[in-house]
Amino acid sequence: MNVLIAPDSLKGSLTAQNAALIMRAAVLASLPEVNVKTLPLSDGGEGALDIWANLGLGNKVKAPSKDPLGKEMTAEYFKFNDGSVWVELSQASGLVLLNESERNPMNTSTYGTGLLIKHAITQGAKKVTLGLGGSATNDGGAGLLAAMGYELLNSHGTPVYPSGGNLDQIVKIVPPDIPDVKIDVACDVSNPLCGPDGASAVYGPQKGATPEMVDRLDNNLAHWAALLEQSFGVAVSELPGSGAAGGTGVALLAAYDAESKPGFELIATAVGLEEALDWADLVITAEGMLDDQSLSGKATISLCQKAKKFNCDTWVFAGTVEGHHDKFSAAGVDRAFQIRPQGMTIEESINKADVLLQSALKTACKESWK
Repeated sequence: MNVLIAPDSLKGSLTAQNAALIMRAAVLASLPEVNVKTLPLSDGGEGALDIWANLGLGNKVKAPSKDPLGKEMTAEYFKFNDGSVWVELSQASGLVLLNESERNPMNTSTYGTGLLIKHAITQGAKKVTLGLGGSATNDGGAGLLAAMGYELLNSHGTPVYPSGGNLDQIVKIVPPDIPDVKIDVACDVSNPLCGPDGASAVYGPQKGATPEMVDRLDNNLAHWAALLEQSFGVAVSELPGSGAAGGTGVALLAAYDAESKPGFELIATAVGLEEALDWADLVITAEGMLDDQSLSGKATISLCQKAKKFNCDTWVFAGTVEGHHDKFSAAGVDRAFQIRPQGMTIEESINKADVLLQSALKTACKESWK
């Protein structure tokens, strides 16, 4: 039997590469006679830089930046051999950069990600792709624009700090001289910007938003979208995927006429996923959480759907599994396994993710092939 191990990252605990190594060892320990290939994946967000580096397509570049709360830090982006650049939102604006007590999308900003893009442009990049995902922010990309030289002013003409809670104070956007650069957004999430399926309602709570915050954040994004349309003539609020990563992409879609591209497909093509699926009988993947949000374009579900076209069985291991199994089955998931034991806190499971993943996979293999 041919087994393809193709995990995404388990945010806050394991990179896709580390998860793949752990899963490979667990499978071979239980089923030493099977053939195993590993193919770490990403939807273009967290983990993409490692994938590009492992493919030998260029080099990582370190640059000064700021974390979601404005603290100085050093982050990385990827420079391809052709001079184009891939920036991961999670590198400077990721949820994993904050501890639980610091998470509050009213206060966080994508400013640090904007600094990375600005650095790449000043180093000569003419094409930049921003991979969305894993953000701690809900600022509609306002921080990103501010870092790139856009003035975000209130009714008194005073600059506004670009956080999710301050968007309603911004009434004017003054652009800088825009350099000759093409900026695209890699995004697979289909959520709209606002409303019950939007950025604030769906993703805000996991970033620390209370119900009261969600309402205000949603209203703020609606205000920001209207201001972007007024300023740049681009209606962004109803675009599919505009709610990804706290609405970060809408700023680039409006100000830079960016294109939204499917991050998972870009990665899948680069790593030769279809060739691997044609070889495989069973595909085993992993991610931090499998829930109804996963059905809105997350890498794990995209992988399972593609695997079914090659008649592969699919197993998904996740720190937490929540939702209707019939929905997962309809999306291509044959079996879903929660690696976090009942009664264990999420924080504890994150700290023990390597051991828990290995144990769950060994158990599943032994029970399936007694």
